[in-house]
Amino acid sequence: MNYFMKTETDSTPVAVCKVFFLSTLGFKPTNDCFVHQALKGVSSGSITPKSDGRGKTPAKNKIEREIIRTHIESFHPCISHYRREHAPNMRYLPSDISINSMYDDFKLRHGRTCSYDLYRMVVKEMRISFTKLGHEECEICESFNFHDRNHKKENLDAACEMCKKWKLHIEKANASRCEYQKDKNAQNPNMPVFSADLQKVIMLPRTDTFKSVVFTKRIIAFNETFAPLGSTNVNQPVAVLWHEAIAGRRKEDIISAFHAFLLMNRDHDEITLWLDNCTAQNKNWAFFTFLVYIVNSSEVSTNVIHLKYFEPGHTYMSADAFHHQVEKSMRTAGKVYDFSDFVKCVQSANSGKAMVKTMEPTDFCEWPDHSSQYKLTHTSPRPYLGSMVSVRAVRGNRGLLYRTDFGTPEIKLNFLTASTAKFGVQKAVCRSGPRGIPQQKKDDILTKLCNLMPPSRHAFWQNLPTSNAPDLLCDE
Repeated sequence: MNYFMKTETDSTPVAVCKVFFLSTLGFKPTNDCFVHQALKGVSSGSITPKSDGRGKTPAKNKIEREIIRTHIESFHPCISHYRREHAPNMRYLPSDISINSMYDDFKLRHGRTCSYDLYRMVVKEMRISFTKLGHEECEICESFNFHDRNHKKENLDAACEMCKKWKLHIEKANASRCEYQKDKNAQNPNMPVFSADLQKVIMLPRTDTFKSVVFTKRIIAFNETFAPLGSTNVNQPVAVLWHEAIAGRRKEDIISAFHAFLLMNRDHDEITLWLDNCTAQNKNWAFFTFLVYIVNSSEVSTNVIHLKYFEPGHTYMSADAFHHQVEKSMRTAGKVYDFSDFVKCVQSANSGKAMVKTMEPTDFCEWPDHSSQYKLTHTSPRPYLGSMVSVRAVRGNRGLLYRTDFGTPEIKLNFLTASTAKFGVQKAVCRSGPRGIPQQKKDDILTKLCNLMPPSRHAFWQNLPTSNAPDLLCDE
């Protein structure tokens, strides 16, 4: 058989050898079967070179990631202590679970079918956090660190939007921290300064002795802490406690916790509270409406309530230190079977020097939002919640005073509707009963976990109220 090929400039076929012909077309020099197949009229697809199969053979020990995801979901990660609109894509696991213990359980169930690094990578892809108390990461600072390796803190680019954004952000963070330190150093027993925050996810019952506990949907306990600034402060931390069968974490629930705290400190002339920037809980118009109500009511003797806000991502405060003490108290207890055990752990925190308020269903009220959108949109400068760093409510005034920078003068804010501004804010209607939990969650706890508890704890779980309200599923 003779082989011919054409050149680029001349269409006349040139005789070549078999090896040159096959090698030029990318075939094996010793195999000309495709030529014979082409001459016999076999489909042209048969002369296409076989694709390289190296690295495409599935590994024998490869595991589907869906198996890993299913195992991670079995620990029931839930949304943070904030509501979903604050952290829509992040979920958290309680502090009695670690990624090492999760991976160890995975190996027992599935063998060494995946590495620890792969398991950890899947946890990260699912946006499940194990962030420790008081160590929240700042998204703006993290974005700045990775946006351009040539743009450092000491070498900012004036033309870079990310550099300008970070510079403004860090200036606000430093300003709020300086203001915090100034309040910390100013000790006045009749004008106390507290920081307030909701402790991260706490699940009950809590015990790392039995694996069935972490694989069962448990109830969430809430601890809204009001901790004084400074170790020499004469005021004690106040912990307002409840669990999800009583109420949830909506803004009305958090406002009710603030209401309980202010009633416990009703004789102070002025109270200052340091808060984070969670708009769903600590900075919203319903909360500001409540401030106008409480400072003008006869329920307290307080004449001034001052709110101050940290820059997001830089919110470490005295409440975080108390939360750490609560965690330490729970670890010392070993087993926290029910809500009463949790209350005892909180009471023993801070060397037993803490005031505890356990909330009843009737302690929660439906605090309304009486802000006027017309006034807010027609006020100059227009008040934006995100820009406020300080808000002050004064007795005798049905408005507020706010700042957008700690070094600027206060701005008067008339935000209430006309009728509310004229007649005053009325006390909210108290709830008549508990929130309840899904019946299935209660049944799971009774059947899977109660046999692991002393009989003296069974009554709490048996008497838990239930509800079929669809909004309960949002907190799962």
